[in-house]
Amino acid sequence: MKKHLFLFVALLVIGLGFTANAQVKPKLKKQSISANAQSTPTTEVDGLQKAMNMKNSPVMKDRGDVYGPNYSDVVIDNWTGYYIDIYVDNSYRGTVSPWDKKVTWAIPGATKLYAKAVFDDGTYLYWGPSTTTTGYTYTWKLNP
Repeated sequence: MKKHLFLFVALLVIGLGFTANAQVKPKLKKQSISANAQSTPTTEVDGLQKAMNMKNSPVMKDRGDVYGPNYSDVVIDNWTGYYIDIYVDNSYRGTVSPWDKKVTWAIPGATKLYAKAVFDDGTYLYWGPSTTTTGYTYTWKLNP
């Protein structure tokens, strides 16, 4: 009976070890991108619009590692006094408050990032395009 109990416990421990190892994902490389505001209008940036019928804008997370190992986390670090809309591959992902930091994600492969601060008179400042690739955690520092 003791032999069977010992064998059962040994197999259980080995099985748990394999399960724990199967859930460990690779550590992503880190890269920082620093971008300064631009004010010269472009047709590509003019086309970046968040949906007008959005009751509540998407909430961007406060922590990294949001969507798993096949995606790249992008930490938006807003060093300005502006509310900045974030676009990933021309899709609106959320707004970062002045002097705040939020996390969004980029799909596998190459992804194009834009940030845009729109003012009441219709003018805007923008940052980007910046390109990300899978396998990194990016910190995108938006400077005034």
